[in-house]
Amino acid sequence: MSTGDHTPCWPEPDVTCCEAWDGAAPELRERVGKVAAQILHRLSGARYGLCEVTVRPCGKSCGGADTPSYGPPFVPMINSAGAWINCWSGDCDCEDTCSCCKVCSVVLDGPVQDIVRVLVDGVEIPAEVYRVDNHRELVRTDGVCWPRCPDLHAPCDVEGAGGFCVTYLHGLPLDDAAMWAYGIYACELIKACTGASGCRLPKRVQSVTREGVTMTFLDPFDFLDHGRTGIPEVDIWLSATNPAGLRRKSRVFSPDYTPPRRTTWP
Repeated sequence: MSTGDHTPCWPEPDVTCCEAWDGAAPELRERVGKVAAQILHRLSGARYGLCEVTVRPCGKSCGGADTPSYGPPFVPMINSAGAWINCWSGDCDCEDTCSCCKVCSVVLDGPVQDIVRVLVDGVEIPAEVYRVDNHRELVRTDGVCWPRCPDLHAPCDVEGAGGFCVTYLHGLPLDDAAMWAYGIYACELIKACTGASGCRLPKRVQSVTREGVTMTFLDPFDFLDHGRTGIPEVDIWLSATNPAGLRRKSRVFSPDYTPPRRTTWP
């Protein structure tokens, strides 16, 4: 299963209303479905599709208990009197940024839809002792903290090896509107490939006949500049889900955040 933005994890298209689909060869249907998914995935901001990924979360610190968890030695904050002060991490009024209790958490690349399994030192951690906050923070709830310095060379499933691996579903699921637009676009692509009648994909050359006079002109294809397909049903979904025409999901870069490590080859 894909784990990157370039090959989306989309299911097969819903082509209930497409007569041309049943008459095409299975190999062609598979290829057209992948092409339609790749195009709509990018045009919708590369956010949709649930991919199962396995990552090795990075601890905030590998030092001792007195080592600041992240950031510079002095952290600015507003104290209970409303004054700005600098304090060492761990020595401020509150243990956490939004509470007086400290939670043990690691940040995953979100959005996180579901946790498949968590392995610590080769042992699967029960789902009852952790939760997900803000669609990306894996929080331990049983009083035990996640490993601070896991062994990145250790296999995930070998007990005693020192590994820390999280497998989860990443991305946004395709709802009914997304599947409807996806099926329509795949249907029009297969019509164009097989020469079936009624294909609605925009054509560059257009002809108009009036009173025996035929004029041929080029369509400017302005919809391409706005990240649209030219098919109304599909473009309605794209306009609703990606009105600004983003080509990939937005990201926030921070020196305080170390993304989890993910093996991409082999």
